[in-house]
Amino acid sequence: MTNNKPTAWPRLNLAAGPVEVPQRTLREAARPILYHYDPAFKECFAHTTSLAKQVFGTEYDLVIMQGEAILGLEAAAASLISPGDKVLNLVSGVFGKWFQDFIDRHGGETVELAVPYNEAIDPEEVRRILQANPDIRFCSMVHSETPSGTINPIKAIGNVCREFGVITLVDTVSGLGSELVVPEEWGLDIAIVGPQKCLGGFPGLTLMSVSPAAWEAMERRQPALRGSFLSILDWKTAWFEENRFPYTPSVGEIYALESTLTQALEIGMERLAWQHQLIAHACRTGVKALGFELWAAREEIAAPCVTAVRTPDGFDEVRLRDLMRRKYGVMISPGYGELNGKLFRLSHMGPGQVHPTVLAAQLAIFERSLADMGHPVQFGAGVGAALAELGEWDDAAS
Repeated sequence: MTNNKPTAWPRLNLAAGPVEVPQRTLREAARPILYHYDPAFKECFAHTTSLAKQVFGTEYDLVIMQGEAILGLEAAAASLISPGDKVLNLVSGVFGKWFQDFIDRHGGETVELAVPYNEAIDPEEVRRILQANPDIRFCSMVHSETPSGTINPIKAIGNVCREFGVITLVDTVSGLGSELVVPEEWGLDIAIVGPQKCLGGFPGLTLMSVSPAAWEAMERRQPALRGSFLSILDWKTAWFEENRFPYTPSVGEIYALESTLTQALEIGMERLAWQHQLIAHACRTGVKALGFELWAAREEIAAPCVTAVRTPDGFDEVRLRDLMRRKYGVMISPGYGELNGKLFRLSHMGPGQVHPTVLAAQLAIFERSLADMGHPVQFGAGVGAALAELGEWDDAAS
């Protein structure tokens, strides 16, 4: 007899994005769908764009592209790179390496600077390569390598690139919110964010800050990319210059984004980043108290949005994740791509996850599942070590 019972939904979605969305966002996303040229929707879209600029802390133009952040990453490559352009691609993880596909697709010539996937890029190595290759026009980099649970020093890297007149394309999809990101001060010409990560919103849109230098580079591209879903220039012409849309925007997702950005600003971007960093530190402390090692080579490059835990020899991380999800309803993430099996990830991403109660629940179920596997564990060791680090937390201060 076939069991057709549907899989139960998790009690806690603690995966590495998309993250759980607040009830407030769900309610506000359920507003009636408007014609995209209704004055009320155009006002909503303009307001959402203004909120996004505040979240970025930028005076650069802010484009909201109507597709998940991978659209923004490919759009940046397609709108900037011409055949033969040299692109310095910084690779410290799966997503950094993946960007080369976009460079190749649009005829760019890749100069790669790679480090092991548990390490971070050294800005002085970037300087060395730019000195040796004065014809490099662009530099692509990942701020927060979610699959590796590591971060790169993009402020230092961006400013090195600025010294050499190199345009930067920055994937901060899971970075903004867990850290402050200031495009003007950090030398970030195009910075790309996904609302479904540390901002705690819906997947399906791309937020993108664009510097004047990046706009100029797009206009100089021969031919300039126009009439394409990937064209960032089409958004500049249509929305900023003519107050129209190049195609029908995702109306319901804009409602959700407006709510998400409003809530982030109510918390305050500095406080939201502090919350991510404090909870991440506590999570790493708890994991180490249970005898596990971090994937990141050094604590200072461990990402604030997710804790990547190295899989011990002989340890069945697939069974661990299955127990946590099936038996206790807590969904966590495996390693991704070539890191699959080498690590597993405990997420603390977005306003709904970066809280002591959620962290305590995640670590408690982690401990319980380890015990179910017969792995030696002292109940409360991880939870207790993590909670000991949270004395500064105060909901009343939010």
